[in-house]
Amino acid sequence: MQSGEGTPVNGTQKSHWEEDPPLQGTGGGVNGDGDLHSFSNGVLEVDSDNSHPSDLAAPYPDPHLSGLEVGLEVDEDEPDETASVYAMSAYPRVSPAFRVEQPYENGNALDSATIDSSRTLYADDFDFVVEHGRQYCGDYFMPIDPTEQTRQYVIHQVYLKLFNLELTTVPLDNPKYILDIGTGIGEWAIGMAEKHPECEVFGTDIAPIQPTQQVPFNVEFHIENAEDEWIRPADAVDLVHLRNMTGAFSDWRFIYGQAFNCIKPGGWIEIIDFDDYYAYENFLGMYPNGSPAHILVNAVYEAAQMSGRPRGVEHMSQQLLIDAGFVDIGESKYDLGLGTRENSSFGKFWLFAVVTGIEASCMRLLTRQMGWDEDYVRDLCDKVAHETKMLAEDPARAQRFVVKLRVLVGRKPTVSGQWTAKALNENAKITVNNGELSGDDSTIGSRAGRSEETL
Repeated sequence: MQSGEGTPVNGTQKSHWEEDPPLQGTGGGVNGDGDLHSFSNGVLEVDSDNSHPSDLAAPYPDPHLSGLEVGLEVDEDEPDETASVYAMSAYPRVSPAFRVEQPYENGNALDSATIDSSRTLYADDFDFVVEHGRQYCGDYFMPIDPTEQTRQYVIHQVYLKLFNLELTTVPLDNPKYILDIGTGIGEWAIGMAEKHPECEVFGTDIAPIQPTQQVPFNVEFHIENAEDEWIRPADAVDLVHLRNMTGAFSDWRFIYGQAFNCIKPGGWIEIIDFDDYYAYENFLGMYPNGSPAHILVNAVYEAAQMSGRPRGVEHMSQQLLIDAGFVDIGESKYDLGLGTRENSSFGKFWLFAVVTGIEASCMRLLTRQMGWDEDYVRDLCDKVAHETKMLAEDPARAQRFVVKLRVLVGRKPTVSGQWTAKALNENAKITVNNGELSGDDSTIGSRAGRSEETL
């Protein structure tokens, strides 16, 4: 990410809040009962039909965040254990706490199928900073510590359930080169490498939180900033994949242009992100007007605008892909239900991911850009987390309490020049919503026609 601290709001500037929040260093903050201790009795378990190799409870490793706990005992006396306690991949991996500090050259002897599968990453080589008890990389607004890595893993499980264990919605015929931008903990890239052993899979990120030992031989993780010019061969990539990247970039036209250049003719781009949190008819509309959730979301939206990397779904525009040169644009939408309805373990997983992500996605933005006090932000986030949990457990409202997910795909034309593709009527569009198709004919119609699911 590009560097930039942002300019906090000083004491004389007013925003549109009913009352001014305390600025950093002033103390104070709202005293509320936004604790979630009642949630700590629940154990979120991975369904054995949707995860391998075993059923595992998802832990919440940081007791300082929102009071959430879920049961899983981890033996801290076994730091050299190479199998992840989350074990999504069939390949055992080191614990997230040791992934960066232990490059593969210094690891144990590995078999020929897993050695040299990821380049060495050293923690000292990167711009890490600890703020408010969380670890960050560069000026990216989300933390990268083991607590956030756990949350990313849980979200990956939710995606697997939603897409029936499929990792992508686009058709891939014997792919040779796949690029995952903003790979995070690398679970998606590892899964694609396992599914396509003849394909080279590259995951890029600004933070070295991916495994460096015992991953598939055909996956590599590179530390790269996607806002810089991409050093990738032209017309070579079968699929460029971006997931959960809202607020990450200042110029999405540049991102889509770079992706178009490296994608081969006939190859795909796929962007997956949550629909607009800020739309009152969607997620935010479930909360009463003037509630802590409205205060927090509006503040985050304003802070993100100030940072130059706005939140929301403006980057999920079909027109942006068309302008970049893509054709055969497809869009599908899904509902991700929150809570415990129908005893869905993945509904509980999704609730866990949302609740634990509230403070993670707000703290740095609000303290840096708005100048808010850390204690006030934490207390406000706790109140929103408590309110979210109450809504998810309310039978009268839980059925409508969903977060919408949007999937946007586009294909690089097999003929040269966007104008030629349009002349050949290759620029078809298709939209999938509630299992119904709309728009022109599309080569991805049969694939995109998967019925919408609600967890």
